[in-house]
Amino acid sequence: MAAVYKEAYMTPIGERLIRELIERKKEEKKRERSVTFAAWIATAAFALMLLLLFSMEESNVGPAIMPFFRSDYGLTLVALCTGASAFLIIEKKKRDKAEKEYTELRKEVVDRYEEIWNTEQLRAYSYPLFEWLEREHDVNLYHQ
Repeated sequence: MAAVYKEAYMTPIGERLIRELIERKKEEKKRERSVTFAAWIATAAFALMLLLLFSMEESNVGPAIMPFFRSDYGLTLVALCTGASAFLIIEKKKRDKAEKEYTELRKEVVDRYEEIWNTEQLRAYSYPLFEWLEREHDVNLYHQ
C-alpha cells in the first residue's frame, strides 16, 4: 500500500477522517487498558482487605473490625480501596466516552462512503485500505 500515493486511495477529507479514526481507536484501546489496570488494582485492594479481616485470630470478628479500621493499616487500606474504586469509575467514564467518539466517527465514515470514495477508481482501492485498517489498526469499516 505504501508504493501507491495516498491520493489514489481517498479524497483529502477521507484521509483526515481515516487519520482521526485511527487516533480515536488508539485512544479507545488505551482507555480499555487503563480500565483493566484499575479493575485489577481495585480487586487486589478489596481482596487484601478481606484477607486481613478474615485472618484476624479472634473468633468474634465484630469487635475486631473497628480497631482494624481505626489503625493506620486499616485506614490506609480503606483509602486505597476508595481511591482504586474512584480511579476505576473515572477511567470507565473516559473509556465509554472514547468508545462513543470512535463509534460515531466510524459510523460517519461508513455513511459517507460515497463522498469519500467518489469515483470507481477510488472505490477499487477502498477495500485494500479497509483490509489494511482492520489488520493494522483493528478498525472495521465493512459495516456499521
